[in-house]
This record gives sequence, structure tokens and C-alpha cells, in this order.
Amino acid sequence: MDFRTLENENLPPLSSTPNEVPLPKYPIWTVEYFQKYFDVTSEDVLERIKGALIPTYGVNYLQRYIRAKPDVYGPFWICLTLVFSIAISGNVANYIQVAADHDYHWKYNFHAVSSAATAIFLYAWLLPLMLWAFVKYKEPQFNLSYLELLCLYGYSLSIFVPISILWVIQINWLQWLLVAAGTLVSGYVIVFSIMPSLGQKPFAFIFLITILHLFMGTGFMLYFFHVPPIQKS
Repeated sequence: MDFRTLENENLPPLSSTPNEVPLPKYPIWTVEYFQKYFDVTSEDVLERIKGALIPTYGVNYLQRYIRAKPDVYGPFWICLTLVFSIAISGNVANYIQVAADHDYHWKYNFHAVSSAATAIFLYAWLLPLMLWAFVKYKEPQFNLSYLELLCLYGYSLSIFVPISILWVIQINWLQWLLVAAGTLVSGYVIVFSIMPSLGQKPFAFIFLITILHLFMGTGFMLYFFHVPPIQKS
């Protein structure tokens, strides 16, 4: 079954050009140049987050929500929210794991913020750039822009905000179930949005994208929510 054909009939093809009023051109060093990438309303951002949290089977997320007006406002705030959500929840999980040992003096791990920020922003902002360059080299007909890929990755990470809070619950099977659920939902948004532009044999690219996404979710859970046993001197 060719999943690339599962598109909403009312949506334009990926190769189409949205009907927009052309914006005046500004130099790249001006604030006005970047203004178009923040030209979204709160309703637009919430609708895109909702579409990423509850994807519709057979509907291309990129076509329906992103392609007419890609933005960096939503991905930036989603990544920033996820940074603090993971850092705070990870410290709470750390405290819960060691609270039973009254001889252990718990301290807040401030490095969790910088570690989470580095991992999340590299994954959501640098990886799409590397993926775009690699696929563009291998598949010249690839017609997605870096900004569109950045939107896909940024909005797809929104599912991990509530999941990071639930990771505080120290039940091993539940934590792994949440990893699988987050990877499945966010990976679906990315893969089925990119697939129509990957040419006739997209499976190698799909496998690479899926594996990297699985490593990301697993890494978040293991690094921030699994604390090694306390070693007493």
C-alpha cells in the first residue's frame, strides 16, 4: 500500500505554490527580513500544535498546517518550553528517586537546563538543516525548504512537553510506553509529511529519520529521568 497517496483530496499538491501577496524584500541583516517568519497568530500556533498532538490519518500535516505560512515563532517557544519542562521534571524525578534515602543531600541540577537546551535546539534546528542538505544532494527533486523542515520538527516535539511531565512517574514500563507513544506520534507527523517529496525509494531516508527520532526520545528519558543508584562512601 502506497502511503504517499493517502492525501486529502481538498489539499493542494506539495509542488503547488500558495497564493500569497508577495512581501517587500528586505536585506537579511534587518529586523524586517525576519518579521515574516513570526507573522502568525496565537490561533495559528495552537492549531498547529493540536494537529501535531492529534495527527489525522491520511492528512499531510505539512500541507494542511505549515506550507501556506511556515514560521519559527511556534518551534522556538515549543523548544524553549520543552527545555524547562524536561529540566524541571527531571529534577523532580531525581528528587523522588533519592528522597527515601535520608542520608543523601539532594541538590537541584542546574546543568539540566543547559543540557536540555543544547540537545533540543540541536535536534530541532540543526538536524533539519543537515537532513535538508543531505536529501537535497541525494534527491535533487526534493522540494521542501529548510524552514518547512524546521517547522515539522519543532511542532512535532510538542507531544514531549506533557510526556516529560508524565516521565516523573517512576514506573519503568510506563516511561518506556510514553517513549514509544511520543516517538510514534511525532515521527508520524514528520515522516508522512516528508514522504511525498522523497522520490521513488524513500525507505532509507524514512529509516534514518525514524531511528534518529527514536534515539532522541530514548535519550531524553534515560538521561534526565533515570538516576543511577546512590554510591555511599
